[in-house]
Amino acid sequence: EEVTAIVRNAQPGDEALVVLQSGGGTVTGYGLAAGQLVRLKEKGLYLTIAVEQVAASGGYMMSCVADKIVASPFAVLGSIGVISEIPNVYERLKEE
Repeated sequence: EEVTAIVRNAQPGDEALVVLQSGGGTVTGYGLAAGQLVRLKEKGLYLTIAVEQVAASGGYMMSCVADKIVASPFAVLGSIGVISEIPNVYERLKEE
């Protein structure tokens, strides 16, 4: 709702500042949030993301949409990666 209101009332030359604090989460949730930021850009707004503490994983994905990212000196930004373990059952199956 907030993004729609901004998009409807935006004038040429307007800018948007988003203060982002996120440790990450699901791709679907953050993908939708990044999509909302894209709407601002499509309207022609200059988008700045400000990070005070952390923008990891999905938060980092949202930050990448911006024209400019401003971060405090000790902020943590970036993908934390995905860790998954794939069991290797070959040896076990050989025994049976």
